[in-house]
Amino acid sequence: MTAPPRRAHGRPSGTAAGAVPRARTGLAVLAGAANANFLLAPLLGTRVDLAAGVISELSVPGQPGAVWFRLGDGSAGLLCSLLALPVALGWYRSRHDRSRRDRSRHGRSRREGFGALCLGVFGVSTLLSAIVPLACAPSLGPCPASAAPAELVHDAVSVVGTLAAVVGVAALAHRARGWWLWPAVVLTALVTAGTGAYEVVTFLQGGGGAGGAAQRLQVVAVSCWVVLEVAHREPDRGPGRGRARGRVRGRARGRARGPAQG
Repeated sequence: MTAPPRRAHGRPSGTAAGAVPRARTGLAVLAGAANANFLLAPLLGTRVDLAAGVISELSVPGQPGAVWFRLGDGSAGLLCSLLALPVALGWYRSRHDRSRRDRSRHGRSRREGFGALCLGVFGVSTLLSAIVPLACAPSLGPCPASAAPAELVHDAVSVVGTLAAVVGVAALAHRARGWWLWPAVVLTALVTAGTGAYEVVTFLQGGGGAGGAAQRLQVVAVSCWVVLEVAHREPDRGPGRGRARGRVRGRARGRARGPAQG
């Protein structure tokens, strides 16, 4: 009589293993919603007209709801950074792993590492833009010269974050699979890149280049990318699980051959 196979100690159950991806996706949804906090502007009585101004003007000190907008941006940046950190570290470790078998095991980390890096850069940039907001709202009137340093820092980190999001969503579109995921990612990539190109062209033509409906649409698309980037990750099977499955299958084949050879 063959004894039933024993379950390996320390291996998470299916419910526990599935809870981690769901928790990550939930945090990504929170990050995406916090990143699109400009949607709350009509409810907070802000004086900035987003048809002419930029979203960053909502966080100018003294504006109605400025604290809440800065908290939203900071929360989005912090959550994105935390969601990107484990995958980015796994990617870094896999690059320094000299074992061919372990390289295969860490293939998922290498595939997702670049996307996590883009997500982390976007998160840090968003967090810094919340820490260093604009000192005045240009759409409401001329700004003093003392506001220039804060505007320079804020604009610089915002551009870096936007570029990271554009590159990240393009990378995700390249590796995404699935009948619903790939079209969603491609649409997000087209909207993100298209609105970014429009902003650059209008800026070079002498316009503001960063405000209006294009920027709002881009922010919503980037929020969608944050959710899709995290939701696309494969579930973590844990170290060595693939080899354990191989040993079990090998024993099963050996037991099947035994009676025939005897």
